[in-house]
Amino acid sequence: MIRELAHVGGRIDAIFYCPHSADDNCDCRKPKPGMIKEIAKRFSVELDEVFAVGDAWRDVKAFADRGMPNNSGAYWQRRRYA
Repeated sequence: MIRELAHVGGRIDAIFYCPHSADDNCDCRKPKPGMIKEIAKRFSVELDEVFAVGDAWRDVKAFADRGMPNNSGAYWQRRRYA
């Protein structure tokens, strides 16, 4: 994904994901704020400057709850493969 995007002039600065199961009750599993807070901390940015991509409505909710641009920037797309 990173190489493909670079090939057309794009860039991904980081990919974040939660390695835990829902039963682990960790702070990094969305819609909890841990992962999103880590993004802000690692890059020293305000969250309203972060473009986020998610594959579920809980992602969009988590982004919006933390002030990330949901209606005017955050992108949600869900694909179903047959």
